[in-house]
Amino acid sequence: MTTTYRPFGSSIFFAFLIVILSTSCGNSPQSSTKASAPPKKKVSFKNIEGIAYTEVRRQYDDSLGFNQYGYRLEPEWQITFLPKDSIRIFSLVLQKFITESVKIDHDSVANIAHSWIRVKQMSRDSLLFQVLYVKDMKIDDGKGQIFMKLYSNDLIKNKLHTTAAELQKAPRRDSLFIKRKADSSRIDPTKAFAAYHPAVLSPKTPQVQVTKKTVEKADALTDVTLADNYLSPTYKVTIQNAYADFNYYMQVIVGADGKLHFVKPLIGMMEDVEHRTKIMKGIVDGYLSTYLNITPGSTLGYPHASMVLIRVIGTTKK
Repeated sequence: MTTTYRPFGSSIFFAFLIVILSTSCGNSPQSSTKASAPPKKKVSFKNIEGIAYTEVRRQYDDSLGFNQYGYRLEPEWQITFLPKDSIRIFSLVLQKFITESVKIDHDSVANIAHSWIRVKQMSRDSLLFQVLYVKDMKIDDGKGQIFMKLYSNDLIKNKLHTTAAELQKAPRRDSLFIKRKADSSRIDPTKAFAAYHPAVLSPKTPQVQVTKKTVEKADALTDVTLADNYLSPTYKVTIQNAYADFNYYMQVIVGADGKLHFVKPLIGMMEDVEHRTKIMKGIVDGYLSTYLNITPGSTLGYPHASMVLIRVIGTTKK
């Protein structure tokens, strides 16, 4: 099995993964902390059956929709609770509504579409869910808290007189957060973070070809998600009529000003490490900086430094 390289390392990328609704099956998950209060009555969705809801906001417990690495929590759910413990939910993969089971667990915990959540608030107008991190059938309340806010379609259209798309736009607090980080990265490119709109590399000359790897479909088995398109934007750059034949894979920062900064190699090197690293830096400062048009990445309209992964292949053939 191969694992997609993440620019900030696997340990930090784990912070991204907790936003993916944790899946499990079988026995009921239990809280990692002992409850002092008696068990509460199980939650029921019977009173809201048939009401269509759309998720309008997903955020961390600090009220932000982004984490420090640039990962964006995106509201995606469109759901309708149905009789017999089932739910109609829109599948982003299949691009259509499907019916899934709902498992009512202890207290206010439920498994909806294979995702563990805790119901925090529920009415005919709105829902508030807390995403649960479940491991070995235990709820880890110490993990970063993520909350999902859903409004009924009726509330959105007939009472708020707006659209779900409008409500899903990033609020001012997200913009201020991203602006601060963008300003810091302009001063110090090493403070780069993932750009929701990744940096764009394009050739200036016919002797250079550039292709960008695109993830079309998420794959849990290989740890690939659609978010990799901006968390780990990956380019292949082929240079003809190069000074030598070479093939290097590297991590590069694209500054807010469009300048490239070599970070490190992403290939194992058993010998001549210092020499080969120097060659890669020279390729970035020479070939790539000279022969590429570079547009810096941006988030919420703010250009900022961000990481890209580049496979650069040089051939002496014309």
